[in-house]
Amino acid sequence: MSFPYNVTNITKRLLQSTGRIRSHYNERKIWGYVAVAFNQVDVDRLSKVGPNRLCAEWVLKNGGGVRTVDSPSKLWKDYNSLPPESIRFQVKVIDASNASIMKIGLEHLKGCNQIDTVIFHKCKHLENDGLEGLTHLIPSLTRLQVSGCYNITDNGLKIIGELRNLKQLLIFDMLYVKDIDMVARNLMTRLPNCEVKATKFGV
Repeated sequence: MSFPYNVTNITKRLLQSTGRIRSHYNERKIWGYVAVAFNQVDVDRLSKVGPNRLCAEWVLKNGGGVRTVDSPSKLWKDYNSLPPESIRFQVKVIDASNASIMKIGLEHLKGCNQIDTVIFHKCKHLENDGLEGLTHLIPSLTRLQVSGCYNITDNGLKIIGELRNLKQLLIFDMLYVKDIDMVARNLMTRLPNCEVKATKFGV
């Protein structure tokens, strides 16, 4: 009996396709391990360099940038360009645009008492409960942007209501937030002194 297709060639293509899928899966799995490793707090290094430098190193290692109290106009993006360890500085702004930060990484915020601005834009590894670590910054945080973080839903944004000193809040491009208007109203009620701008798509 003859077949209308070349079974051998079809089998080869299926095996090649399966191999590519496995390879892609393994790459994602490996990258997941790397992301976790880059987000864990190094306790030994924390005791050596202090919370602000460790926080800056965490953000930069994961692809973001920071501004410091002494140099607010300069966005530090290159890990190797940070000041020597002998020079102490305080982080003022975290710009985590396209950074690989995760919830566990926000433990780096502990002890960083001068951070007043945080930008989470297109943080694809940030989990739905990933904003909880921002409560470490309640006394100092006045400006927050959360945008393009597709793991975060309506429930994930509720924690923002605890950031009582916020003055400006910008939320946009949040595809999996079902009722952005309700989220905005709730946050306005809980944060009466904050200017809230929220939209499901772009600004």
